[in-house]
Amino acid sequence: MTTDRYRQARDLGADFLLQHLHADGSFGNPEKGVTEYYKVPAAFLVSGHSRSAGRLLDWIRRHGLRDNGDFGPRPAAATDTYYYTYYNAWVIKAAHRMGQFDLSQRGMDFLMGFWDAASGGFYSSPTQRTPETKQDLWVVAGSGWSALYTGRMDVARHVGHWMNRLLDAQPNYPEVLYSVSSAATGLITEVLDGDDFRYVLSHDESRDQSFYHPGIAAGFLARLYQATGEDQWLGLARQYLRFAEHVGAYHFRLLRAGKVGWAAAVLYTLTGEAKYRNMAIRVGDELIAQQTAEGYWNWPAEDGSLEANNDITAEMVVWLDEIHQAIG
Repeated sequence: MTTDRYRQARDLGADFLLQHLHADGSFGNPEKGVTEYYKVPAAFLVSGHSRSAGRLLDWIRRHGLRDNGDFGPRPAAATDTYYYTYYNAWVIKAAHRMGQFDLSQRGMDFLMGFWDAASGGFYSSPTQRTPETKQDLWVVAGSGWSALYTGRMDVARHVGHWMNRLLDAQPNYPEVLYSVSSAATGLITEVLDGDDFRYVLSHDESRDQSFYHPGIAAGFLARLYQATGEDQWLGLARQYLRFAEHVGAYHFRLLRAGKVGWAAAVLYTLTGEAKYRNMAIRVGDELIAQQTAEGYWNWPAEDGSLEANNDITAEMVVWLDEIHQAIG
């Protein structure tokens, strides 16, 4: 089986997304606003459709960029969520890679309102800024991406230090990864509101889990190492990806493993170690196995049924491209 399969699957997914780009540059279902389009510019860009990416970014400039640098329209369900900034981070990263600096820099200015200079992390709340306000690993990492791409290197390093402290505080790593902290509590090892998905990731293979946590952390840290040449970030990236070295096939069958595939691909590029190549291939092949013949990936709808999902399809296109870069 040729490693060109990752490029082929990437392009098939991008071709599906292109069918949902409208004549005015908008994308998909307008009622979903930013939650529909936020990953799509990156997917178009990495699959060679820069003109389509530019058309969508121009639509965002005209209809989605708010005066304060936030991106919209934002449906009600996405206005009071702890991962508010995650949507913004994807737009910022793609815009910066496209040279659309008005979008990326103004977008990052808005995200800086979430930054906690004392901890180095980013708040997981649109409005709260107290010692009790939680900070989530994947939310902090997404904002750290944006800082790295937009040249806020001091902020990106602070994010790295935040991740280092989070890992140092783990009581049973790599068997268990707790992913939320606050200034008042430190690492939160109690599952609150019954939301184990948010607070803890374990080797347990009986439930859906946030397997993207070690991937997004390790991927960010590997990129931070590339930007700075500082060895500590490469070492910390390795430590975060240790979690993925010791889990079973269940975790790798989750589409949430895409970020692990990205991180493993980057670490293989940087280290040449076969274990990272093998991990990237494992993820990439699982993603391909779950792609439909039409190019999209399914995701559970509110009623529990599976349906074509533009959000997850765009993300899988991006991760397949990262694996293709390293392996293909």
